[in-house]
Amino acid sequence: MRGVQSGVAVIKHLCLGKVRVGDEMRMIMAVILVGCVATASVAQPMGERAATAELIDTSGIGLQLSRALTEKEAATIKTLIPLIEQQTGTKAKFYGALAYAPDEGLISNALQGAFNYHSVEAADAAALAACAAAKTGAGACSIAARILPPGYQRRAISLSLDATQAFFDKYRPATGNKYFAISRSTGAWALGPSEGGALSACTRDARGANDCAILVKD
Repeated sequence: MRGVQSGVAVIKHLCLGKVRVGDEMRMIMAVILVGCVATASVAQPMGERAATAELIDTSGIGLQLSRALTEKEAATIKTLIPLIEQQTGTKAKFYGALAYAPDEGLISNALQGAFNYHSVEAADAAALAACAAAKTGAGACSIAARILPPGYQRRAISLSLDATQAFFDKYRPATGNKYFAISRSTGAWALGPSEGGALSACTRDARGANDCAILVKD
């Protein structure tokens, strides 16, 4: 699932339901799960075989913590990820990032998360932008943690977890002409039997952005 979810709604659910949380946990759950924004340029389209060799297994995620975090902050992040997954009913999908304002501390409204992006750089940029919009202090935001595929290594192309699954489950089995389009600024994606159809479907899902391009074609 791709889109914008607010931790505020999760808090409201917790307060009205049977689960009770302390003030610190309420602050943690105020993390906003920003949709998907990407910044890297789209490479020339490649074929199915080449793309298959580059895309990464979606069976799990890895958590990369910033060395700037204290032991307590690192433990909080490790607790936060599964808590988000439990309360929202969705996984913290790669590529993802959590950003915070060090001068405000980890547990503040400036703690923002971006998940299910097409690249590390895109997730970082989205999380940092959300943090910058939410912080109240003058200090800059920093990346606290990243959500990555297991055994992550930089590849020629990368896709969000949802888009990667769609490539393997839908694009590869398709026969005849086929195209896979993505939006780097929103994380939207679409596939279809024609270039125009894939681009149109991607654009409709791109929330007003005009940057859909073909990433894979056969």
